[in-house]
Amino acid sequence: MNLRAVSRRVGIAAAVVTVVALVAPYAIITGPEYASQLASYYASGAVGWSGIALFALLAAVVIASVEQGNVDPGTLAGAAIVLGLATTASAATWALAVQPTAVFRDHLWLVWHAPAVVALSVPLPLSAAVYARAVLS
Repeated sequence: MNLRAVSRRVGIAAAVVTVVALVAPYAIITGPEYASQLASYYASGAVGWSGIALFALLAAVVIASVEQGNVDPGTLAGAAIVLGLATTASAATWALAVQPTAVFRDHLWLVWHAPAVVALSVPLPLSAAVYARAVLS
């Protein structure tokens, strides 16, 4: 088993899955009565949903570009760790800041959405760290 290749794929997949899970309520919950409630739900936290998505997608791009050879692989692997940690930290602050609204009453699964996004983001910094160790050894 090639630990470098596996951790690279897991990191990219974790980033993409985090973003897909993050935006899932937009695709599932419809109706004009929920628009403002979803907007306030996603605006919670220090950076909101856009910061989480940005950090995750940047981490995926950085992890994917390490093998291209344009920049020092050790530098990019370290940047991937920082972006992975930023993704998980911003997702955690977002999840802690979410305040339940009426949309939670109608869609009970939304109570577990923010913690699920945090849980799905955890493999990103872990796989980035394993990948960095494989790159640097």
